[in-house]
Amino acid sequence: MDQASERAQHKLEVEQGYDQMAWGYLSTKAKDAAQVLSTLIVLTTDLPDGAKVLDLGCGAGVPSTQFLSRRFDVTGVDVSAHQLELARNYAPGATFIKSDMTALSFPEATFDLIVAFYSIIHVPREEQPALVSNIHSWLKPGGRFLATWPLTEWEGEEKDWQGWGAAMWWSHFGGVDNLNMLREAGFMIESVEEHVDEEDWLWVVATKEQ
Repeated sequence: MDQASERAQHKLEVEQGYDQMAWGYLSTKAKDAAQVLSTLIVLTTDLPDGAKVLDLGCGAGVPSTQFLSRRFDVTGVDVSAHQLELARNYAPGATFIKSDMTALSFPEATFDLIVAFYSIIHVPREEQPALVSNIHSWLKPGGRFLATWPLTEWEGEEKDWQGWGAAMWWSHFGGVDNLNMLREAGFMIESVEEHVDEEDWLWVVATKEQ
């Protein structure tokens, strides 16, 4: 199997996995909801009502899309049709797109804020620099990007993730490489926080220059 076919197979595995375990994954969202919401409250304090926000890998829309869509014009993107069915119920005010995030196309300077909670880790590492460059392009000058990545580098799969009967695949760089990737795309790093969960996560807020 060539590399392109292998990447396509991994992406399909992610899509089918989240379709299969959508309810099980949703049940885990409560444990970090307070952390997500407190971060979003700080990030959105200065945004005007109706600002345009992109939620990459929105899943079932809980809690980020649900919270954001109460004040803003939110577009949620996810590869899983089942996840998006749930999201439309939990965040009925948002617009949703079923897509691989690397296949998205938006005009330059469309969004005031872009968030990606635990989602870019499912994009093949070799495709992530181009994705981050696209995210930079999609932001308005002064716009912010919030992303979460593990601190350690890894690529691989689990055949029965969390005992939900579904396979899942990940691909990510380590913390330093992710920060360098943001800088190379033109971002200024505004804040970096380490959050300890089952593994150590890096929460990064990056800004597009005015």
